[in-house]
Amino acid sequence: MNQAIFNPWAPPLLNGFNQNSPDDCEDVDHTYVWPEVNGFQTLSASEQRSEVIVLDHGDDFRFSGFIWSLHAIDNLSTPGFLYRIQDEQGKFICDGFTYCFATPGTLANPWPQFPHVTYAVHQRLQFEIINLADHEQGVQLGFRGMKRFRKVGR
Repeated sequence: MNQAIFNPWAPPLLNGFNQNSPDDCEDVDHTYVWPEVNGFQTLSASEQRSEVIVLDHGDDFRFSGFIWSLHAIDNLSTPGFLYRIQDEQGKFICDGFTYCFATPGTLANPWPQFPHVTYAVHQRLQFEIINLADHEQGVQLGFRGMKRFRKVGR
């Protein structure tokens, strides 16, 4: 698989990851991580969860990339998980669940989310996840995008 080179110190626009900010906004690269504390969320065998990430106050969030990682517990194999994410209107972005290995993404090369979804300041990022393993495994998700701050008029 041929992946484009990513420069973590360059602005997202130079990495081809984001469009220009609207004239009345300032965009800042950001990733919301679940679980919100350091580490992995332990999912029990075949566990299904519905989760919510509360967005920071004072800015919108433009979701444009997805990152995930697994942590094997007791050195067992990790068959992965299914997930689906809701858009800003509360509808799921895709019709069904998506298998994690179908969307490989890393911090340097997140899986692109098209179309981009912009969550307003008062909204929450919601998703569902199903552990496919018949044992416990650790999961960490990253929702990469831009915090969009409105410029104050003079």
